[in-house]
Amino acid sequence: MTRSNILTLVMAGIAILMCGAFMVFGMIRLAGVEMSAHGWIALGLGTVVSLALGGTLSTVLVISRRRGFDEAAHEASRHVEPDL
Repeated sequence: MTRSNILTLVMAGIAILMCGAFMVFGMIRLAGVEMSAHGWIALGLGTVVSLALGGTLSTVLVISRRRGFDEAAHEASRHVEPDL
């Protein structure tokens, strides 16, 4: 395992621990706060739309790569003379 891999794993572990600490702190600090039905609906719709958008963009990326659209763009930019 290389040094950069170890550093990446350590940083990811620190980020996960910080997220967990933030979540626990928020649950303790906001114990008496309740969210209305409108808030839950907004949270659910936001989650669904975000996941759908991410899935759609990932699908478009895979389709584009498989059909060779990326190669055509790469070849076109390769033949352009650089501005000096």
